[in-house]
Amino acid sequence: MRISLAITVTLCLWLGGCQRHVAQYAHTAPDESLINTYWKLLTVNDEPEVAADNVREAHIVLHVERTRLAGSTGCNTLSGRYQHTGQQLTFHPIATTKMACPTAQMHSEQAMLIALKQTRRWNINGSLLELTNARGEPLAVLKAVHLY
Repeated sequence: MRISLAITVTLCLWLGGCQRHVAQYAHTAPDESLINTYWKLLTVNDEPEVAADNVREAHIVLHVERTRLAGSTGCNTLSGRYQHTGQQLTFHPIATTKMACPTAQMHSEQAMLIALKQTRRWNINGSLLELTNARGEPLAVLKAVHLY
């Protein structure tokens, strides 16, 4: 009986110690960088991004050199410029290629382009980037993707 009690107490202490050790390292991941990160589009106006076969996924990259914006709408490629000061973020005229795509991708493309044009602020929480308008209303959510 004593051995059983001793084993039980030892296991409880050991498992409790493991839980504290795991909890110590289970904090959220550090925030990704806004600049020079591949941001994959997850949602626009709370609607999930529509992916299609054999089509590039919708994403943006804010390059540090010349404050250049590059990416894809999920249908066409996009490029432009951005201005970033603190938590403020705006995208200047955005140019896209003009390929025709399935209707769902064209609607998604338009929603993405409108969201980028209306963006005034940003917030990163771990690997998620939220773009908001001037009133703080969410426009789009993107996820950092590491290519290698």
